[in-house]
Amino acid sequence: MDLAGVVEIANGAIEAMIALLAPALLVILVLGLLLGILQAATQVNESAVAFVPKVLALLVFFMLAGPLLLRSLVDYTRSIIERIPSLIG
Repeated sequence: MDLAGVVEIANGAIEAMIALLAPALLVILVLGLLLGILQAATQVNESAVAFVPKVLALLVFFMLAGPLLLRSLVDYTRSIIERIPSLIG
């Protein structure tokens, strides 16, 4: 296995990680921004007010998008496993 193969696998892993985590992060960021604006407007500075809706939104997101994200992860893992023979010899 040469350096180009290692770099290609690492690049694919980083791309897969970003593709899997970016949508969830975007949901949390948008909800956090909206909750921050709401807390600033109402002057309620309770951490649970911001934490609980984020956790619930993340759970709903993974319930809806989980199968698609899991399929993508399985496809990537399968492609890496299928490349093992060419990486070894």
